[in-house]
Amino acid sequence: MLRNEIAEQDKWDLTPVYPDVDAWNAAYQQAEQDIQALPEVLAKMTDSAEALYAAAKMLTKVGTEEVERLYTYAHLRYSEDTTNNEARQLMGRVQNLATAYSSASAPFDPTLLTLSAEQLEAFFKACPALEEEYGILLRDQFRYKPYVLSEPEEKLLAAFRKERETAEETYETLTSSDLRFGTIKGESGEQEELTDTNYAMFMRSPDREVRKAAFTTLYKTYDGFRNTFAALYAGQIEAEKTVAQVRGYGSALEASLYADHMTPEMYGNMVSAVSGHLDVLFRYYRLKKKVFGLDEMHMYDIYLPLNTGKRRHFTYAEAVGEVLAACSIFGEEYVSILQQGYRDRWVDVYPNTGKVGGAFSGGSATTNPYILLNFQGLDDDVSTLAHESGHSMHSYYTRLANPVQYADYTIFVAEVPSTVNELVLAYHRLESTDDREEKLAILGSLLELYKGTIYRQIMFAEFEQITHALSEAGEVLTADLLCEKYYALNEKYFGGEIVLDKEIAREWMRIPHFYYNFYVYKYAVGLSAASHIVRRIRNGEPDALESYFRFLKLGNTKDPIESLKVAGVDMTRTDAFDSAVAIFDELITEYETLYDEEN
Repeated sequence: MLRNEIAEQDKWDLTPVYPDVDAWNAAYQQAEQDIQALPEVLAKMTDSAEALYAAAKMLTKVGTEEVERLYTYAHLRYSEDTTNNEARQLMGRVQNLATAYSSASAPFDPTLLTLSAEQLEAFFKACPALEEEYGILLRDQFRYKPYVLSEPEEKLLAAFRKERETAEETYETLTSSDLRFGTIKGESGEQEELTDTNYAMFMRSPDREVRKAAFTTLYKTYDGFRNTFAALYAGQIEAEKTVAQVRGYGSALEASLYADHMTPEMYGNMVSAVSGHLDVLFRYYRLKKKVFGLDEMHMYDIYLPLNTGKRRHFTYAEAVGEVLAACSIFGEEYVSILQQGYRDRWVDVYPNTGKVGGAFSGGSATTNPYILLNFQGLDDDVSTLAHESGHSMHSYYTRLANPVQYADYTIFVAEVPSTVNELVLAYHRLESTDDREEKLAILGSLLELYKGTIYRQIMFAEFEQITHALSEAGEVLTADLLCEKYYALNEKYFGGEIVLDKEIAREWMRIPHFYYNFYVYKYAVGLSAASHIVRRIRNGEPDALESYFRFLKLGNTKDPIESLKVAGVDMTRTDAFDSAVAIFDELITEYETLYDEEN
């Protein structure tokens, strides 16, 4: 449908952000003036406690209350219909404004770090409002002081930022624009083009010959560029390693983890905890062999979906009802707020021409938490609504409980409440139906979620750990060495249950996350933490629900590790990962028992 064919009640209501574009324009002009005034305020920020307080207040006003709010409105308008010229203009203008703000505000952090720790504490004593309103934020920024270079060195490092990103940009260009994989015979018997995008679809085909052809053809092409990919990945690691060394970190891993208050020891414990439970993963592979009647399972068979049972079709009203019913486990207040959010049109429901794909929860510290969907009534759409509602409720509670400078949260904890909602929805649906096929479909989806998010991401995390360690030890990361290490890792994670076709040694070449500097482990953290929280709540453990709500309200008042501890998840231990594996094991048992009833 076109945008104007969608019913108003099924579109998000952005008037609470700005009543109309004229109001947005007026706010834009005010923000421009305030950005121009920033340099003068920041130039005096270390003169006194009051001057630092004024600078911090000004940054909050301009950055969070003005620029982020303006960006939210423009981004949501653009996302609902990218063909709308007015929305495109708003987006272009606000991007320019954000760039101007970024440039004007850039001196704040380095100027702050010219103070000594003693001077900062003296400022807090001299101006109690500074400590009360900005103490946590400023002290956290001060953690970076040992790793900040002199002004000329920082400028030099900044000047080479684009060059440090060359490997990632070249990888993206090569994989998205230049690689051609040719064609394979599809299920229809006709030749179909194989791309990196539709590869996943072919790997889920019920036709084994189609899967095998996609697998061998894709990796044959990658192998033709093996030395190029090795040079790119080695270059990415070298850039990360060099910056970490220049700043004084012990390793690229330590530098990457520092912002989230993680340590290399905690990272290693996480990898060891999950890889120490590979017996459960092997049990999952055996289940898939049994379900699909395979004497032996090859690497091109592992993505056959278990969730092929009966699928329901939902209206949007039914999906909302399912999510609200599942969320009743959190109590009346949570359900009431979420229900009111749906009534107040936080959600943009249906696809329309020009609308961006997928789904997200957006907004800023001073707006409602809006949700973009492309709802088509599938099982996955209901899960998506639950997931994005989890993000939005996290944002709602965070913004309600904190001043704007703390009314946000890090990516490290962001996926926890959304995944909690996905899990409670799945459990609710399992307990609300007697239909065997529907239960098998739900259980199958959960099993695929745990396998892909816990084990696969940790395998990737371990590969990054290995390759960085090799580079830091002076090894040259050739294509042969990388393929050897990746193949050995697959031997470990597939444990003889799967036939390791030689092509899998090249899979590292097609994983873009290896250019994101130790990012993949956060997926496993999110699902493991969510699993631990859901298990505690469902078991009725004392303070489980109350501690979860305290977590939802923290915002940035605590670091990510301490925030999760409030919810009962201690990432310095392995309990959360053990809990996630235990749930995975239980789900395998439940699926197997149900499957065996009529087989």
